[in-house]
Amino acid sequence: MILLLVILLSPFVAAALTPLVARVLGTRTGWWAAAVALGNTLALLSLLPDILHGTTLTYTLPWIPVLDANLTLMVDGLSLFFALLISFAGCLIMAYGRFYLDPREEHGKFFAYMLLFMGSMLGVVLTGNLIALFVFWELTSLSSFLLIGFWDHREASRYGATQALLVTGGGGMAMLIGFILLHQVTGSWDMQSVLSQGDIIRASPLYLPILGLVFLGCMTKSAQTPFHFWLPNAMEAPTPVSAYLHSATMVKAGLYLVARLHPALSGTEAWVYLVGGVGILTLCVGGFLALAQDDLKALLAYSTVSQLGLIMALYGLGTREGVVAGSFHLMNHAAFKAALFLCVGNVEHETGTRRLSQLGGLWRAMPWTGVFTLVSAAAMAGLPPFGGFVSKELFYAATLDVTGGAERVLLPVLAVAGSAFTFAYSLRLVYGVFFGEPGHPPKHPHEAPLGMLWSPFILAALNPFLGLWPAPADHFLLEPMASGILRQNVHVHLALWHGFGAPLLMSVIAIAAGLILYPAWLGIQRWQGDVFSRFSLEGTYKGSLQVLSRSGRDVSLWLQSGFLRQYLLWILSFLSLVVLSTFIWNRVSLIPVEARSVLSYEGILLILTVVTTIAVVFAPRPLPAVILLGGVGFLVGILFILLYAPDLALTQILIETVSLVLFLLVIYRLPPFIPEQASRGRLLRDGLLATVVGGAVSAVVLATAGQGYFPSIAEFFLRESVPGGGGRNVVNVILIDFRGYDTLGEVTVLAIALLGVFTLLSRKDTR
Repeated sequence: MILLLVILLSPFVAAALTPLVARVLGTRTGWWAAAVALGNTLALLSLLPDILHGTTLTYTLPWIPVLDANLTLMVDGLSLFFALLISFAGCLIMAYGRFYLDPREEHGKFFAYMLLFMGSMLGVVLTGNLIALFVFWELTSLSSFLLIGFWDHREASRYGATQALLVTGGGGMAMLIGFILLHQVTGSWDMQSVLSQGDIIRASPLYLPILGLVFLGCMTKSAQTPFHFWLPNAMEAPTPVSAYLHSATMVKAGLYLVARLHPALSGTEAWVYLVGGVGILTLCVGGFLALAQDDLKALLAYSTVSQLGLIMALYGLGTREGVVAGSFHLMNHAAFKAALFLCVGNVEHETGTRRLSQLGGLWRAMPWTGVFTLVSAAAMAGLPPFGGFVSKELFYAATLDVTGGAERVLLPVLAVAGSAFTFAYSLRLVYGVFFGEPGHPPKHPHEAPLGMLWSPFILAALNPFLGLWPAPADHFLLEPMASGILRQNVHVHLALWHGFGAPLLMSVIAIAAGLILYPAWLGIQRWQGDVFSRFSLEGTYKGSLQVLSRSGRDVSLWLQSGFLRQYLLWILSFLSLVVLSTFIWNRVSLIPVEARSVLSYEGILLILTVVTTIAVVFAPRPLPAVILLGGVGFLVGILFILLYAPDLALTQILIETVSLVLFLLVIYRLPPFIPEQASRGRLLRDGLLATVVGGAVSAVVLATAGQGYFPSIAEFFLRESVPGGGGRNVVNVILIDFRGYDTLGEVTVLAIALLGVFTLLSRKDTR
């Protein structure tokens, strides 16, 4: 369906038009961007009936025929949910951004970047081709770099943008290698074909490298431990960017790819231990770090890390229950976390700070923002009657269904521990901002304007809706999404209350543990400060950049020395190494061409050529070296005459004459020559290199001469000389007719060279 192409391209077209639209709309440009996102949302909803009937919609355009790669757009339940999330969240957040940005800021540039990012994310989730997915994947990194660094006058914004680009871009390169290996196994770039060959992929010896490399890309994009450190620094972006990229969309790209490749890569112990293990570790690490943060956006950043780890762990279980629970929590997370970011944006906008140490007692001054924050934080903490409670119960149940040894006990314990941290930092967020002793913010607090309230209201309202009435989400979103992941029909029935059982007991334990953890946040903060002062992943990242910078500078100084002989050394060494290693690797046979007997005068000429060439090397001064080099050229020209190639002989003699004159004129105008005393080691090196280069060239000649890789064109010239060129002198017809442009180029070069010689000879001044 061509509608899929319209949905994909509309954000890119709108992004290109936004700077022009901004000249007319000014500070109201956000409405334009929100309208584009709303239009995409409605277009995607029109596809829902087909998806509910189990249809996978596709649209294919030829793209890279040489790689047998087409631009295929594919929509099933999984991609439709993510596309709706990207478009609907984009609509609300861009409308919010219209009021958040200062009127003096560049609204056109900001919303052009936002639309570019929206199109890139849609490309990631809608494409059905691995190469195209990688292209859009990298576009999300590029557009997020522009958005994180939007306030480019701030050093922290520039640093956060660069760090996000380097970390996610590096993971993207690893993912690309994984895709190439995946193509080696499956023979296809098409997603549908790859997903249908799961048994072949898992049986391949390349399975573990594929899994590791692809998952590395997912880890960096979704900020999984140990690559979580880039996300808090990215919070220097404007709040709408944080809400859109770092809660609702970009950080979920890794989760999307894990879910999409689930049929092809899951079903092994390696999948469970790698994906599930990293996810559960990230859940606990992110929650532990979030509890001690003083910056509200840093707290939400680490909480995002923790929640993404929870979803990753559920997908890593490789079970139907894990997929259903992870998918439903992904919906809940998009609702409560985007709402929390917008509420924090309201707090910062109206108080001038987002430091918990400067806030407190804002409930009376900002009641609506307080209500939306309370509802969303309660959903994040997994309290009833919100959707977060339902997905947390599903999470506990999925960990209890795991079979095995130590992991059967360890997973539920870690699940409860991670949830305890979630409850503790959710409580700290709400109580620290809206209750307790009033703080001393830079600005007098008051409620945010209506334009900044309705977006968080809609998002916060989804949380009780998903908890009390989950049936519509079950039928219209969750079932198609889970079916798209598992590639089989999935029927789900969710409810707020499932009776007393182990999951409910685990919820009670997590809440009790969270209440115990909450008063300890200050001690945890001090302990983290002591540990991070000695070691942190952030410090490792900075140290790695410094080492890379120093190494790059040293290598550049080594390679770019400024001496021509050094450049020739590297170039000739590399080319010779490539040629000889290729010959050895492919076991190329160096069978010489069958040669006729050499006549006596030809032998004398060859001996003279070799002797003259050696004499060039040992010439004591430039003048005799140039004369001897010219002699080599003239001897080769005479050899062409003896071999019945007068056209080549004429060209050779003319070029040698011009070159010799030019060299002599240059030497005439050079300052006195002072010969350089080369060491014996350098002479030995240069001699060895010359021998290797000569051997490589000889090997190429012997391997290719007379092999007949291509049919001879001589018969064509002989046959077409008269009818095609009107002449019986075949050589002349080739030069003038068949290769007329080539001859014209040679004549032009010769004319320019002669003009240069004439100019030098015409100069009246002397040295």
